[in-house]
Amino acid sequence: MRESVLAVLLAWILAAQQGLCGNLEKVALRPNNILEDFSAYRHISIVHFEVPERIVAAVFKFTAKEEKTGGIGKCSPRNISLHLKSGSLPFVRPDGSKVNAKLLEMKKRRQYHSLNMRSDGDKYMIKVEAPSAGDWYTIAFRSWIDPDKEKIKQQGLSVSCETVMDAEMFIEMPTKTSLVADPEVEHEIQLDEASDTAIVQYFLPDVGMAKLSLYLNSSCGEDCEIDVHVTAGDTLVNGLFNSTMWVQMFKPYSDEFHCVTLRLLSGNASNVTMRLLTNREHQTNDKSTPVKLSKKSFPDFFLFDYEHLRGNDTKPQAFNVTAEALSVLKFKIGRVYDVGGTVTLGFKLVDVEEKNKKAIVLVACVSLGYYTNITSDGGCVRANTITTADVYTNATEPAYVHIPFPEAGTWYVSLRVFCPHRKVVGSNNTDIKTDRTCPCDHVCLQNNSTCDMCDCLPRCPLARVESIVSSSPCIEGRCGRRGKCMHYMSGSFVYSACHCTGGYRGFDCADATYVLSSSRILLQLLALTFSNFAFCGSIYVAIRREYFTEAVAYAAVMFFSTFYHACEAGEDVYSMCIMRLSVLQFCDFFNALLAIWVTLVAMASLGPRFTAFCQVAGAIVLAMGAEMDRTALWVFLLPAVTGSALIGLSWGLRCRIKRTVRYPSRPYRIIYLPAGFFLVALGLICYAFLQTRRNYYLVHSFWHICVAIGVILLLPKRQYMK
Repeated sequence: MRESVLAVLLAWILAAQQGLCGNLEKVALRPNNILEDFSAYRHISIVHFEVPERIVAAVFKFTAKEEKTGGIGKCSPRNISLHLKSGSLPFVRPDGSKVNAKLLEMKKRRQYHSLNMRSDGDKYMIKVEAPSAGDWYTIAFRSWIDPDKEKIKQQGLSVSCETVMDAEMFIEMPTKTSLVADPEVEHEIQLDEASDTAIVQYFLPDVGMAKLSLYLNSSCGEDCEIDVHVTAGDTLVNGLFNSTMWVQMFKPYSDEFHCVTLRLLSGNASNVTMRLLTNREHQTNDKSTPVKLSKKSFPDFFLFDYEHLRGNDTKPQAFNVTAEALSVLKFKIGRVYDVGGTVTLGFKLVDVEEKNKKAIVLVACVSLGYYTNITSDGGCVRANTITTADVYTNATEPAYVHIPFPEAGTWYVSLRVFCPHRKVVGSNNTDIKTDRTCPCDHVCLQNNSTCDMCDCLPRCPLARVESIVSSSPCIEGRCGRRGKCMHYMSGSFVYSACHCTGGYRGFDCADATYVLSSSRILLQLLALTFSNFAFCGSIYVAIRREYFTEAVAYAAVMFFSTFYHACEAGEDVYSMCIMRLSVLQFCDFFNALLAIWVTLVAMASLGPRFTAFCQVAGAIVLAMGAEMDRTALWVFLLPAVTGSALIGLSWGLRCRIKRTVRYPSRPYRIIYLPAGFFLVALGLICYAFLQTRRNYYLVHSFWHICVAIGVILLLPKRQYMK
């Protein structure tokens, strides 16, 4: 390890000769990132930056705007949510969805920076002082909106916009840099003027569970204010130094370089001396026993295991865990390719007698960069606080904890066993006392909280433990019963996420907030299907008035619309699909367009030969349009505008020949035509502008009824057109 330090020191000397300092400069540009509406984690857009080593600050600048892609109107700015994190993708749940699987608490993991912005073209920035070197990931998306309140926009009837975001990274290099081989030797550095910066780098070996203290002395004392950061894989210490002497304690990462970054904020030139010392007062006497794990990789994304093997064994073996010493597991998460899945940690007590299965408890603490001690009451000694353990389990069943999108680096798991209900035996093995009890015993085990009133978890001499340390997509490659685990790519990076069905949502498709009850699904299904029977009146009227081709078109609309909604609206609960959904959808749209066309041709009253020609030609063109883009505005406008033009041309010629404007006959012209037009227009307005996900089945059913009744009113009697 000393050779590595000397090699880095030589690199530092060469870098200093070439000139290491510099001003704020742009080093990365990531343009044209397309953002989507957030409804699940699979809709994120990833922007990746690689932050260089030994920099004072990094500034991430973001600009978003709306680009029009079609429709009518002007694009309005939208709300955008953005999250930035080092080492891995930020795991966020902006919709507040629930997760059934036990996840490692976010407060025990590396924190991320969040930013809410607008796609208005303005510049938004996140500044990170003394950032850790390596991969930084930004995820961005259009902010989550309650889907029940979200309007359903019809393509072409409203403006269609695309949200595009540009991202840039700027860095600030230090004025002075140095590398210290021995952290306990006092090191001196000069800050010459305000805004002067310096970085001092130390290599810190494994110090076990001890903490270090950073001692700083300033020559200008209270007249100066110095910003201090200690950084390894993450920021370990930050604060303002404005006195003669400043001491700060922190938990270092094991076998990693640490940077102490100084910035003189105010005051005259300052001579700063510093050194790092092991904090003897907080050093624990607990010992640790490493448990060696071997990595086994698989060809697919994010698939690898860490197993405890002995000798030439090919199957994982159990290992001993005692109370006298921590058992420590160590595994590494690689950069980029390992961070897109989920790491699962599982532990099981084995070889325990049946009568003692509930009397022995295994406690595990998970941490990144260093391993933690476990207190006498089963708490984890973190860097700045004591928290609940990440795993509590007895011998009755295994326990698991999952880490979605784990940060790259070295992870540690500390293990210790306790016997909260065992009997305490006297030194002569004859004086057997009663079961040890403690008022906080139930709190420690059942409520997963710490208790320092007494040692409520007495230690056991020995236990055998089997472990699982594995990485996989989603949660162990699955998304429960209501989703499918998928791989997605964004920004050239692959990550895993669940594609949920049936209204379920969340990281493991376990949130049923928007899942409809069976009765509501049945109500929607019945409304959307039975509303089509209003076309029975249209078919009857068409036959009575001898519009047989039109009657066939209306019958086809009723049939395919009914079975399309019967297949689509049942949420896999009451669905009845007589053929593929895509085929039913095409037939529904095509026959709806055909019904509009033949009705307008009938209203034009062009004579039998020209009417037959228009019907066949229109059917061919509409079939092509429905196949090209069945939801586009032009597909609906084509028969409507062309048919209206035919009506105007035909009626105009008739009026010219008759030398009167009173055509068609008065009842149709005064009553049926305005009423039918009003009813169809009302249904169209509701269909185009008032539909939301919550009221879709009501508005769409109303549209079916309006069109069916409108056809009855608009389809003229033969005598009205003479």
